[in-house]
Amino acid sequence: MRRYLLLGLILLILLLSLSVTVVFVSRRTSWFGKAYGPSTSSGQGDVSFENSYLFASPLTAPADGKQRIRLTVFVLDNQGRGIYGQTVALIKDEILTATTVQPLTDQLGQAVFEVAALSAGEYFLQAQVGGRALSQKVRVVFRELSQ
Repeated sequence: MRRYLLLGLILLILLLSLSVTVVFVSRRTSWFGKAYGPSTSSGQGDVSFENSYLFASPLTAPADGKQRIRLTVFVLDNQGRGIYGQTVALIKDEILTATTVQPLTDQLGQAVFEVAALSAGEYFLQAQVGGRALSQKVRVVFRELSQ
């Protein structure tokens, strides 16, 4: 009987400590990312052209018109939070073939494009939001096909 009482007491202490831990963790943890709409009066949701960025993966590909380089654009506010619902356009060389995968930013502020080329060369790409270009450019290289 004493053993069961001691076991029950230990179990109760463990449950209480787990509950306290969950409460503290949930207060300090964002379980779901917060993205803000295009604009609010508090300034949250205003696009920061300095914080927003784009990157490419991979950085090089063969110039065969089939292999694509994926460009991911993150539209962020002044506090580094994604802004959803923004229309993003790609500024590119006319030689490149672009595919718009996701032109409107999602909950993380992300828009996605893919580019391919038939002509080998080094290209610089940029994104624009609301007709204004982001300050960053990304360099990609399409290389000659191996003979």
